Amino acid sequence: MTDIKNCFVFTDCDLDGAGSYIALSWLLGKQMKYTSVRVNDFDSIFKGFIDSGKLDKYDEVYILDLDVSQSEYLNLVDNKKITIIDHHQTHVENADKYNHATTHISRESSTARMVYNIFKNNNKLTLPQKTLIAMVDDYDSYKLQVPESYHLNLLYWNYQGNRIDKFVTEFNSGYTEFTSDQKNIIEFYIRKLNNIKKDLDVHYATIPIGDVSYKFISVFASECINEVADHIIKNYKSDVGLVINTNSNKVSLRKRKGCELPLGKLASKLFDQGGGHDDAAGGVLCDNFLKFSSLFKPMTIKIGA
Repeated sequence: MTDIKNCFVFTDCDLDGAGSYIALSWLLGKQMKYTSVRVNDFDSIFKGFIDSGKLDKYDEVYILDLDVSQSEYLNLVDNKKITIIDHHQTHVENADKYNHATTHISRESSTARMVYNIFKNNNKLTLPQKTLIAMVDDYDSYKLQVPESYHLNLLYWNYQGNRIDKFVTEFNSGYTEFTSDQKNIIEFYIRKLNNIKKDLDVHYATIPIGDVSYKFISVFASECINEVADHIIKNYKSDVGLVINTNSNKVSLRKRKGCELPLGKLASKLFDQGGGHDDAAGGVLCDNFLKFSSLFKPMTIKIGA
């Protein structure tokens, strides 16, 4: 088994980041010190980690579910003490940038699933632990083969304060079923989401990209981003859904099943700090995107929850 006495983890702050962290903790046999971070904030936090001398204090550092290939400090990230595990398509395309770090970068359904496959020989997991990893994988791949994975994400984003701490506390033994309190939170969130759907200001555009024209639907929302995107794609029969969050100045992209437009590449052209997967991507609002958004027209017919 890997010596994990002095290990540190950087992980994404979403459900897959949390699932990756808890899976790694189970498989290596210990909860490790960590920080959760959005990829856009990674550079400043990682530089502080380096400047404070913390890298020298740890035997191993894991970076989970984060495409750090565009980091300003790539030369510091590419260190033999560091292991990078990630499934973002934009990261796959830049995986050859690393010469010293240990890397597991491939196009998989989730990083949580990758962590399990890499370290599953270290420790045998219980059925509830495997079930939780499968639920995280089901949501992050957005296959949504079981409703519980969708509800798990709703619950996760409803946590207040440190979400990963709360997630680890509530699911440290894995998943068997939601508690009555968790079910109440999920039901409240679903009602809230339905109200958001009813009040959406919807815009549309048909945009040629290459030899194909795609139907885009855009809305503004500051909560329930993935669920709102799923709603507009399904109910407005769009190829791509854009959710603009004016609170964070970020835009999220999702696409319908069967649409072949690579959203990660599109996001890298539309946004500052843009990137992501083929199926889900995003970036920061910028002048280039504002020009793109001028192509959209308001939709007079709205579809509620």
